[in-house]
Amino acid sequence: MPGKYYTYYQQVADRMAPYLAGRRVSIEHRYPGSQHLVFRRHPSGADSTQWIYIDEPQQIVDWVWQYAEGFHGHIRAEDGSAWFVLDIDARSLPLDMARLATRDAAGILARQGLAPLIKFSGSNGFHLMWNVPDSNELSDAALWEIEQRVVAAVACEVERLLEDDADAAPIRDAVGPDKLLITTSSADREQRGGLLFDQLILKDNAPFRVPFSVHPKSGLVSVPLRVEELETFDPARATPEVVAEAWAALPIPDYPLQQVRDAITAWEADGC
Repeated sequence: MPGKYYTYYQQVADRMAPYLAGRRVSIEHRYPGSQHLVFRRHPSGADSTQWIYIDEPQQIVDWVWQYAEGFHGHIRAEDGSAWFVLDIDARSLPLDMARLATRDAAGILARQGLAPLIKFSGSNGFHLMWNVPDSNELSDAALWEIEQRVVAAVACEVERLLEDDADAAPIRDAVGPDKLLITTSSADREQRGGLLFDQLILKDNAPFRVPFSVHPKSGLVSVPLRVEELETFDPARATPEVVAEAWAALPIPDYPLQQVRDAITAWEADGC
């Protein structure tokens, strides 16, 4: 008996495989009769030196036959290039609050020439991402440092915009007076009511849910979105059945590392 989403992944494997190619892959498994997800990085549990790689659509289907439900590509690819990512989570707030922050973050990035791919997280937030091919010149430590600076700076810029946005009132109500609307740490005990721009995911062997992966806890799909689709996106449409029927794949844009560095310089000069 194949895995739960076997039919879905058969239909979207061609669209999804390019996002996984050329990088280590982490897979969420749920074995028959179990309520628990197992996060798997290695083809054989006995050999931790070998990593899962997926370069062809049929490999996705084969893993789903073995009860895979979700797929994550490692942020750093085998050739040293890297995705730059922002993970914006509404947490206990309505998804619309993450939508506001994502709209503002996308605009902030675009003004620096870094227009990102946007995607629904599959849960209560959105992801923004782009690829930096020449980040292979960076050590792992230097990569995570610059990625975290991007997250911190964009969060700071978005914070300023939300402070003056009447539509963001539910965030202010949740965090209380004189507190930041956004935290960049899921471990921040002082700010649990607001939005999360998660820096802690940016570390060695960091995985990131790829477009068209199911989010096993919600049963919804992490679908790519055009920026103009963000405002009207309805997560109820992100079901495997709807997505498999017609949802288009979108490219992850490429930008040079110097453009990212220039953006950080501009944001930091602006006080962020």
